[in-house]
Amino acid sequence: MNWERRKREALRRLRDHIGEGRVDPDIVSLLEAINELPFAYTTSSCSGRIQLYEAELPGEKFSLRSLGKWHSWVDGNELIGAMRGENIWLAVLPPILHIYTCGLRASLHMLKLLRETGFKRACIMHLSREGGFVEASGSERLELPLRLRGKDMLDAEGIMLIVEVANSMLGRAKARLPRLEVRVRYEASRGLDNLCR
Repeated sequence: MNWERRKREALRRLRDHIGEGRVDPDIVSLLEAINELPFAYTTSSCSGRIQLYEAELPGEKFSLRSLGKWHSWVDGNELIGAMRGENIWLAVLPPILHIYTCGLRASLHMLKLLRETGFKRACIMHLSREGGFVEASGSERLELPLRLRGKDMLDAEGIMLIVEVANSMLGRAKARLPRLEVRVRYEASRGLDNLCR
């Protein structure tokens, strides 16, 4: 499948996912801006979130049970009210962007844009004749147990302090998104069609 066709198909899926409410509302504008670039398109990206979940160990993606997800500020009392289970973890997960490009030059240019707007954890994950794949994420990440084997690790006051830190970290992480969007919209106005040649 050629580059243009893959991009058209990805954009169709994105429109469907937005319509189904499967895309974080606060990242839609940025994704649309990136997708206006002639040399790039996005897939499965997230604006960042605070998550409360039950699992034996952190990172057990397929066996965890989500107790709550917040893509913006979370109230400490609401979080405490959602704590049901034996092993409960709190996570702050930064924004993550998955961007396909038409080739090496486009991947390097995208990497430059990402790093200049504060995404220090950005890299080319894959490169082939079909194009490149760039991943970027924030560095603000926190994962800690609030309850293990039924025993609370913190009292309510301690949880409230942790939630305050989590909210601050998420806010700091999300602040990069509008900066990147401004820069991407400027790049889109320049054209840069030659990056795919």
